[in-house]
Amino acid sequence: MVLKKQTVWLLTMLSLIIVLSAYYIMTPGTDNVAYVGDQEQSEEGAKGEEAKETNGVEDKSVSMNVSGDEAFAALRLEIQEQRDAAIEDYTAVIASEASADLRNEAHEQRQELMALSQKESVLENVIKSEGYSDAVVYTLDDEKVRVIVKADQLSNEEANNIMVLAEEQLGEGHRIAVEFQPVAK
Repeated sequence: MVLKKQTVWLLTMLSLIIVLSAYYIMTPGTDNVAYVGDQEQSEEGAKGEEAKETNGVEDKSVSMNVSGDEAFAALRLEIQEQRDAAIEDYTAVIASEASADLRNEAHEQRQELMALSQKESVLENVIKSEGYSDAVVYTLDDEKVRVIVKADQLSNEEANNIMVLAEEQLGEGHRIAVEFQPVAK
């Protein structure tokens, strides 16, 4: 298989983005997170854990460095690739000689994952319609939802409004984390 220079360059840049994303995720000092959920949080905020996305097949890290438009697009692409791989795995189980119960379970999980992706996309559009230039929404561990919006700053009231929108779109029972990333100037 022969790769063109442009393809190699693109893959190199994506790899660099992923490595830098991991670095920025692991770097302490990001206090721009608001949480809502079962636990009461102090007014100072809370620091989140490393984000893990589970899709029933295996745990995969979702990391990002949100410093520009490309970072939001890269995160969406990474999430979509992971979901596509999970859907492909479910489809393989459905098409296999597995028992009917396993095939039914794989079909249900595939449908749930596709519905979740649709709900997240709708929520992103609703958040953008509220005046934010960009937003990324993804669900972690079937109960944690991470919302990242592009804004210079995010007040507690604005974060709360985003959490309410997330509960309306995704349903109750989720721990919702809202973060903002400054708009590049």
